[in-house]
Amino acid sequence: MYKGSQERGDVFEFSRQTNRLQSHTPAKKTNRMPPAPRRNPESLASTWRSAALFSMFLLLVLAIGLAFHGFRRATLVQQQLEDTQAAMAASMHDLRSVVDFNSIRRQLVLGMRDEILRVNDRLSLSDAYHYAEILLDVTDRYPSVDPILLLSIGIVESEFDSKARSRADARGLYQIWPTTGRMLAGMLAWEYTDEMLYDAERNTEMAVLYLDVLLTAYNDLGMALAEYNGGPINAGYYRAGSRQTAAETADYVPKVLSQYERLVRKLPMAPGRSYDVLYRDASRAGKVLGVPKQVGIGELTE
Repeated sequence: MYKGSQERGDVFEFSRQTNRLQSHTPAKKTNRMPPAPRRNPESLASTWRSAALFSMFLLLVLAIGLAFHGFRRATLVQQQLEDTQAAMAASMHDLRSVVDFNSIRRQLVLGMRDEILRVNDRLSLSDAYHYAEILLDVTDRYPSVDPILLLSIGIVESEFDSKARSRADARGLYQIWPTTGRMLAGMLAWEYTDEMLYDAERNTEMAVLYLDVLLTAYNDLGMALAEYNGGPINAGYYRAGSRQTAAETADYVPKVLSQYERLVRKLPMAPGRSYDVLYRDASRAGKVLGVPKQVGIGELTE
C-alpha cells in the first residue's frame, strides 16, 4: 500500500510540475490571417450587373463609332465613284465632240470639194479638195466670214479657176483687183506682187480679210457684197437703189445670195459656226480692221 501510494503521489507531483511549466511557457504565435468577412450575395450581383452594363455601353459606343466610320468611308467611296464617273463622262463627251467636230468638218470639206468640181470639172479631185481645205482653214481665223458664203463667192466670181482674169483686171479664185490686193498685202505684211493674186492660198487669205473688213464696217451682207464686187461707189448706189449701180454689181449680189441659200440647205453647218451671217463681231474686244505689220501668212491673229 505504501509503495503504491508513493508511486501515485509521484505521478501526481510530476503532473503538477508539468502543469506549472506549461503555465509559465509563453504561447507560440501563429501566422494565420483572420477569416475574410463574407460578402453579401446581393451586393456581388449588383457589382456584376454594373460591370455588364458598362461593357455593353462600351460595345455600343464602339459599334456606333464603327458604323459612323463605315458610313463616312462609304460616302467617300461613293463621292470618288461619282467624281470618276463624271470625269469619264466629260472625257467621253470631249471625245465625242472631237469626233463629231472632225466628222462634220470632213463632211463639209468633201461637200465643198464636190461643189467646186461641179462648177469646174477641169480640176483634179485633189486640187478641188485642196481649195476646199484652204477655204475652211482661212475662214477659221475670221469668225465673221462664213465658209459657205466664201464658197458661194468663189463659184460666182471665177468658178474656182485660180488663173481667171476679168475684163476689169480682177484676178484669181476670188477675183482680187491689183489695187485692192496691194492694200490687203500691206495689211498682211506681205511684199506685194501681181503673181500672188494667182496663188490659191494668198488669194483666199486676201478675200477673207477683205470680207471681214467689209462685213464689220457695213454690218450688212448685201452692202459688203456690193462693195466687194464694184467698189465703194457702186455700194453706195446699191444702198440707194439707184439706176447708176453697175449692172454687174446689181446682178452679182442676188447671184451670190442665191448660191448661199442653196448651199446652206445642202451642206452641213461649219463646226462652231452659225448660218446667221449678219452676226458681226465689230464690238468684240480687240477687234481691229487689219493686222499688225509683223504678222505674216499662217500667223494671222484676230
